[in-house]
Amino acid sequence: MSIYKKKFLTSLSILIFLLIFFLLSYLVLNKFQKEKNEAMALEPISINLLTSVHPKLPWKFKPTKPKITVKPGEVTTIEYIVENLDSKETTGIATFVYFPSQFGSYISKINCFCYGAQSLKPKQKDKFTLILLIDPEVTKDSKTKSVKEVTIQFTFFDYKEYKKKKS
Repeated sequence: MSIYKKKFLTSLSILIFLLIFFLLSYLVLNKFQKEKNEAMALEPISINLLTSVHPKLPWKFKPTKPKITVKPGEVTTIEYIVENLDSKETTGIATFVYFPSQFGSYISKINCFCYGAQSLKPKQKDKFTLILLIDPEVTKDSKTKSVKEVTIQFTFFDYKEYKKKKS
């Protein structure tokens, strides 16, 4: 065998070895990255529940639990206690905001007291419910995948005042 053939075969063997090595490395790393992403999708997200009431509405409004944990993909029910402190019937409407704001596009409110005006009789105390779902895609978005704590803030406004400002 000539020296050129030996060099060629040696170079070819090294090249084949390197290709196999890089292919196996890629496959192993890809598998670990996929497992890591799946594990992140299962990690619960902590949600801080903040509430407030505009001064013109004589209500008390608070969550039954100020902080909850939710797994993406699971339907979650959140309860709030609301009380009319006035001696006459009053009507309020709630607005909400998410922090960080880009997280909001991954939250689906399946049922929410915030979609319409809510009336309470004098001194009436009631329980309002929010049912939500956090889309598992939140764990894949580069802007939200590392977010592990979110805040949802609801504010109740006097419905009559709110309606005037909207007009």
